[in-house]
Amino acid sequence: MAIALKESIVIGFTDFWSRKVRGLITVFGILLGTMSIIVVLSLVNGVNKQSLAWMMERGGLAKITVHRNWTYEKDTDERRYFLLKEIRLIQSLLPEVQYFNPQIRRYFKLSHGSNDYRSSVYGIVPDFENIEEWSVEEGRFISDFDINNSNDVICIGTKIKEELFGNREALGQFITVQQRRLQIIGIMKHRFLKNNNNIGNENSFAYLNRRAYIPLTTMIHKIHNKDEIYSFQIKASSPEAAPELKNKLESILLNLRHGEPVFEIESAQESAEEIKENSKIFYFIFFMISAISLLVGGIVISNIMLATVQERTREIGIRIAVGARRRDIFIQFLVQTILITTIGGIIGIITGLSILNLVEKFLKFELVAAPAIVLVALLVSAGVGFLAGIIPAIMASKLNPVEALRYE
Repeated sequence: MAIALKESIVIGFTDFWSRKVRGLITVFGILLGTMSIIVVLSLVNGVNKQSLAWMMERGGLAKITVHRNWTYEKDTDERRYFLLKEIRLIQSLLPEVQYFNPQIRRYFKLSHGSNDYRSSVYGIVPDFENIEEWSVEEGRFISDFDINNSNDVICIGTKIKEELFGNREALGQFITVQQRRLQIIGIMKHRFLKNNNNIGNENSFAYLNRRAYIPLTTMIHKIHNKDEIYSFQIKASSPEAAPELKNKLESILLNLRHGEPVFEIESAQESAEEIKENSKIFYFIFFMISAISLLVGGIVISNIMLATVQERTREIGIRIAVGARRRDIFIQFLVQTILITTIGGIIGIITGLSILNLVEKFLKFELVAAPAIVLVALLVSAGVGFLAGIIPAIMASKLNPVEALRYE
C-alpha cells in the first residue's frame, strides 16, 4: 500500500498540529534564521546599491580619474603634478577619449559685500559638464572662450548662493576671490543623493553644492598663479572601453615620469567590479553567520523527529504490516520535517520583509530585498529540513515491523 505524497503532507500537518508546543518551538528556530538571512542580505544589497548609485551619479562607469599617488613614497625628482602643456600632450595622445578635464582645486574665501564663505574652488574646462554629467540651473557654464581668454568668471553651487546672497539674485553679480572680482555666470543645479549613513547630512552630495568653478587658465594665471595640475578626469566612449583606455593612459604617464608611478589611475568601471566582488564576500560571510541559527534549528528538529519516531514506533509497524513500503515511511517522515522548516521559512520571510522598514529607520540605511534573497532564504530553510530529516526518516524506514508491533 503506497502512501501518496499528498497523504504524507496531510499526515505531517496533522502531527504538527497535534503537538503544537513542540511544533512552534521548531518553527521558531527556523523563523529566526530565515528572518536574519532576509535582513542581513538586504543590508548588504543596500550598501552595494548605494555605492553603485553614487558612482553613476558622479559621471558613470566610463569615467577615469588621475591624481597623485600618495602611497608612492620613494624620493625622486619627478614632478608630482602636470604642466598645462603636458596635459595638452596627453590629450593629443588619447584621440579616443570622449571628454577630458584637467583641474586644479584650491580652498579660498569667497566674498560678496559683508558676507564671506570658504569654499573649494576648482579650475576646470568645459568638458567638466559632460564628465560629471552636471550642468547649470541658471545662466551658462564655462566655455572655450573663457578658457582662451582667462576670463574672470565663476559658476557657484547652491550652498554658496544661499550663504552669500540668500534669496537675492546672484546671476551677474561679482564675488571676490584672492582680491580678484569674478562675475557669476552660472548657478549649478542642486545635487542630491539620499545619504544612507546615520552620520552627517542626509544628502551625500551636499559637498558638491559648496563648490565653485572657474576657467582653468584663470586659476593658473590670475588666482593660484602656478601652473600645477594635480589631477585630471577623462571619459571613455563606454564602460567596456575604460579598462583598455586606462592601460594606455598608464603607459603614457609612466613614460612621462621615466617609469616612476607618481600618479594613480582610478577607473569607475574597475571600482564597480571590485564592489561587486567584495559584496559577494560579504554576502557569503553574513549568510554563513545567519545560517548558524538555521543549523541550530535543524539540530533541534532532528532530535525532535528522532523522538517522534520512537513515539510512533507501533504506528510505523502497523503501516508496514498492512503493506506500506519502507520508502513510503521514509518519504512520510522526510516530508514532515521539510514541511516544518518550510513553514518556519515562509513565516521568517514574511517577518523579515515586514520589519525591513523598522530596521531602516533604526540604522538610517536603505535595505533592498531582491527576489533572489527571498528565494535563497526559502531554499535554505527547506534544505535544512531535508538534512535534519534524513537520519530520522532512515531510522523510521528501517524499523523491524515485528519488533515495532511489540513496542510499548
